[in-house]
Amino acid sequence: MTKRPFVLFGLLAAICLIALPIIALGKEGDEEAATVQVAAQDKEGKDLFQNNCGACHTLAAAGADGVVGPNLDELLPSQGINSEEQYDGIYGRVLHAVSCGISGRMPKGILLGEEAKTVATFVASYAGQIGAGPTIDTSTAKQPEPTDC
Repeated sequence: MTKRPFVLFGLLAAICLIALPIIALGKEGDEEAATVQVAAQDKEGKDLFQNNCGACHTLAAAGADGVVGPNLDELLPSQGINSEEQYDGIYGRVLHAVSCGISGRMPKGILLGEEAKTVATFVASYAGQIGAGPTIDTSTAKQPEPTDC
């Protein structure tokens, strides 16, 4: 019996088990490859969302694919597309949810104060904006105070 089939199988196995994963893991996307262009002034909101909300919620602008909470790109904007007119409503919903929780499904006080407002502004500006930038200029966006829980 020849060793040739074993050598060919070994080479194929090495390619599949070693080379392909190395190539796939080495291909890292850059900021330009993102599905949503995030403005430089919104990096803090994106980071806060990723660190505090991204494990549960999906939001394309933050690169988050949460598995427990709802997909905010689908839930928050009506008709699946965010608009400048929707900003106030989405902002209020997010700020209330982050500060006060949602009837036992989402814990209260995940973020408070300025951090809560920053995340609410980020989500209200970017939810549903796949392939587009924010709906408003977040540097001048209104940030009302949260209502009492």
